[in-house]
Amino acid sequence: MSFRIAQIPSDDKFSHRFSLPLLEQIYPREVICDLLSQFNLWEKRERKLSQLVMVYLLIAWHLFRHENLRSVFLHISAGLRLLGIMSTSEVPTRTAFLFRRKQLGVRLLRTLVRRICKPLADAQTPGAFAFGYRLTAIDGTLEDVADSPANARFFGRTASGKTASPYPQARCVYLVEVGTHLIFDAILAPCRASEHRLCWGLLRSIEASMLVLLDRGFVSGAFFEAIVGRGAQVLARLANNVFLSREKVLADGSYLTTMSARHCKGLHRSMTVRVIEYRIKPAVADVLVQQPPSRMHSKSHGTNPDVGTLHRLVTTLLDPVLAPALELCLLYHERWEIELSIDETKNHLRISQSPLLSHIPQLALQELYALLLTHYAIRVVMFRAAQSCVDLDPDRLSFTLGVQALHDAVILASQTRVSSLGTLQLHLQAGLTLKGSLLEPRRLRFNCRVVKRICTRFRCKRPHHLNLALPRSSFSDLLLI
Repeated sequence: MSFRIAQIPSDDKFSHRFSLPLLEQIYPREVICDLLSQFNLWEKRERKLSQLVMVYLLIAWHLFRHENLRSVFLHISAGLRLLGIMSTSEVPTRTAFLFRRKQLGVRLLRTLVRRICKPLADAQTPGAFAFGYRLTAIDGTLEDVADSPANARFFGRTASGKTASPYPQARCVYLVEVGTHLIFDAILAPCRASEHRLCWGLLRSIEASMLVLLDRGFVSGAFFEAIVGRGAQVLARLANNVFLSREKVLADGSYLTTMSARHCKGLHRSMTVRVIEYRIKPAVADVLVQQPPSRMHSKSHGTNPDVGTLHRLVTTLLDPVLAPALELCLLYHERWEIELSIDETKNHLRISQSPLLSHIPQLALQELYALLLTHYAIRVVMFRAAQSCVDLDPDRLSFTLGVQALHDAVILASQTRVSSLGTLQLHLQAGLTLKGSLLEPRRLRFNCRVVKRICTRFRCKRPHHLNLALPRSSFSDLLLI
């Protein structure tokens, strides 16, 4: 079936005929209109831009890397302008986009994340469930925002003085569905906020029959108690100096111990947990020890001695028959999927070395929530494409290809008849699941957690590096001869 260009009445405003059908299937117009009414955000006078158009433009924004909102508008409306359906006089100015963004604020996009972003995997989705529980993970990251005085005051920097971070940073804590990489809840805050405290806000999205994977920085008796109180379970990495009492050794080598309310801050009553300990075989560990550590300022002098030490996990799954120790050790490595989700937002939807563009804290938060909505839309499209094939793991689909495919499809769909959208979606899914486009199945490998960058002899730019501006002088005025 061939594509046909949509027939659009020439006397309508662009804001009336604007449509991004692929995004509207994920974020329905009715929901956004309801939120605009609920928060009283409708514009008093509709000109070239409406608030409804702004919401969809913000979501589409991160499909166009290194572009500002006006450039995104020009890309989406290019077909209409080339066909003469839309005149160049209908293109809003940069000031108009900024004005509408300030009117829109943060609350609507934050609520849209809470209302629309949900886990989608079912029992047939490879890698999404274990022991009857839906696999989820919590982790945090820092996002650089534009270096403006307002952002610096609101978000702050991770250090001060000469070691201060070049850009102000936002602290982001995410809750992710492991099998699909869907970020279905997030907490955003200034960088000095503690991840350990922010993660409590994610309890609202943790449901019964979830297994939450945590790094050791999130281990807390009170947090475990809160998760179990919602009907979910926990599997976390554990430091070597806690929960050492072996109260009962189980058949698989793991043991039970009790977290007491007396010694665990915030714990209301004693709680039994299960500890699993393991080591890597010496022949492999001896090789890995010689690899350089991930952190530049590590005190290990160029080696990685922690590889050969005892590794420990803690879980609220107490039955060794239903959840054997070896399977839990293998399962914990699924937590790395949230690291990949964070990498997708930082390095594929935008370049991590470039900060977010907004110079006002309210708009920086708005941009971050729009980034999460864009990532969710891409992952939904990829999940549906994986569902169209039998036993295809969503991990096998290329996220980079997904970004490019949705980027092209969003532009094409805005100029296509409604009757042709089904065909467009089938082509989109087929392109993502082509045999030559799929990633190789995951294999056992050990990679150094390092970054490949070009070395430079220049210092890193800091806030005290000011540019000297002499607007009323020329270079000749500075010379003494």
